[in-house]
Amino acid sequence: MANDDMNDLDSVDAEMKRRDESIRRLFADMQASGFSHANSYVTVVVFGSYAGMFAVWSNVKDRLSADMTYWTGMLIAISMMSFVAFEIFKMIILSQDMLAVRKLIIRDMSPEERDHLRLELAGKTNLFISRVIIPVWIAALAFTAMTGFAAGILLLTAFIRGLAKF
Repeated sequence: MANDDMNDLDSVDAEMKRRDESIRRLFADMQASGFSHANSYVTVVVFGSYAGMFAVWSNVKDRLSADMTYWTGMLIAISMMSFVAFEIFKMIILSQDMLAVRKLIIRDMSPEERDHLRLELAGKTNLFISRVIIPVWIAALAFTAMTGFAAGILLLTAFIRGLAKF
């Protein structure tokens, strides 16, 4: 009887561990998916913002002083370069991830071994996303936004000064 109770406890413990792992995988997948969607949205907004900024700049550049032109151009360039640097960083990381997945596809192994390696790879990838990519993304986005907004403020100041003269 005591042996049956131990088996039941082991079975319950194993089921709890399986459920916990399943929930952890679900949360990791949700985080990776959320990051992907947020990143896509931010990319569209940033490109739209740059287009708007260049439209305003083309309308006021004749009225800008040389210093204002240099500052605005420098801030826009820094903003764009930081955004592109993050996109290159992300592309390198995603390429490495795709190469790791490719190994799972082309290597001969049992289905159990493939599933084990897939789960291991997914765990490492999700950990890397949450500990490295998301913090780098937040920092790059903040820096891109700050320098972009600073350039936008300079352009709006020139635009408003131009309107005030009319």
